[in-house]
Amino acid sequence: MNATPNPAAGTGGIPEVRGAGRHQYLAFTNRGTPAGELLRRYWQPIALASNLGPGAPPLPVRIMGEDLVLFRDDLGRVGLIDRKCAHRCTDLALGRIEDGGIRCPYHGWLFDVNGRCIEQPAELSPTAKDRVKAKSYPVHEAAGAFWAYMGPGEPPLFPNYPALMGGDQYRYTCRWRGECNWLQASEGNIDPVHTSYLHKVELTDETMRARWGVFANKSRPAISIEDTRFGVRLYTKRAMPDSPATSVRITNFVMPNACAVGGFEGYLGNGGLTMLWDVPIDDHAHWRWEFIFHRSGKLDKESLDAQYQSEKAEGDRMRRQQEQLFMQDRESMKEKAYLGLGECFSVHDIAITQSQGLIHDQIDEHLGSTDIAIVRARRMLDEAAREVQAGRDPRGVVRKAEDNDFRDMVVATNVIDPASTAEAYCALIASDGTFFGLDPA
Repeated sequence: MNATPNPAAGTGGIPEVRGAGRHQYLAFTNRGTPAGELLRRYWQPIALASNLGPGAPPLPVRIMGEDLVLFRDDLGRVGLIDRKCAHRCTDLALGRIEDGGIRCPYHGWLFDVNGRCIEQPAELSPTAKDRVKAKSYPVHEAAGAFWAYMGPGEPPLFPNYPALMGGDQYRYTCRWRGECNWLQASEGNIDPVHTSYLHKVELTDETMRARWGVFANKSRPAISIEDTRFGVRLYTKRAMPDSPATSVRITNFVMPNACAVGGFEGYLGNGGLTMLWDVPIDDHAHWRWEFIFHRSGKLDKESLDAQYQSEKAEGDRMRRQQEQLFMQDRESMKEKAYLGLGECFSVHDIAITQSQGLIHDQIDEHLGSTDIAIVRARRMLDEAAREVQAGRDPRGVVRKAEDNDFRDMVVATNVIDPASTAEAYCALIASDGTFFGLDPA
């Protein structure tokens, strides 16, 4: 039985399907679908802040199947509204920024950042405009990006995740376009085994190479998980070659489409993490957002940016195309790069998840013991979608200031004494308030 629902059929509730493929419905995120309604309960990154500076033209945004326009008015305020003018459905991405809003070039209707029509210059009635309002969503600027809340009611608090703290000096923010469904991309982030294979490369930087080797070795990992208030924590333990010590990598699935892992910042030691969001553009494409953070403020952003830009085409797309097998270099696979796609881990992730197809069909899977985090994440998303349908906040939504402290979102890769436990090590880090605290220097 193929469990894939028809995304055009609307929700009608969460499908009751057993066995392989029962969570396939989570792939579809248009408004009205169970997963679409779930993802809309959280703040989602939608655009780079650098793309909408003062005086910038309107910016088209497509997210979860909705076509919107992001604009900064002539007073500096930022709005996110329906891309179609409420009058005759003209494209407001062509609009003029003036007089406190965005003006439709067709008949001059003017909309403010909240979607209110504030002027209809050709209409006789001075009050007709008061009955017109474009669809609009709240916008928040943080961590080098604009974020939108697209759900009903009062937005939750913007989450104070470690990677989003502080100014730009602590962080590198970017995004990549992936030509496949969001779910398979998100699940790749919480697969701890693939680092030993997909990302196995002969790195040129000696410091990075030494640190990466801790969790890139191919020894069979012992993986355990535990639920957290924001998602799932993963412990991945590997035996160290020629040593009684154990390497421990602590990572996190963050509801509903994010993760907190160790990445490029690892060469600077403890106090850093990378957070990734896989945000649906529609059912066949997504944005991979990266927020690479270290508390020291010493990230080598120039080196990272040079590597990323060398792999990008216009519009934050990969220059490597699937039709060309991503320009795979099979000669380099003999010694330097396991996958043959260079050193950029983001390229590895995007290419491999795109290779699963536009929408990976779970019915064809044969999951193993190392997939426990993926299985739990699917069930957690399913549970959360049911919470939303019941009118309740899903896991990870923050409403109280006292709950907006995420020092327990521990990310670490270290060698520990075999007599210790990963859980005890994690608790020690979580209790240390300086681990992710910003270095004032």
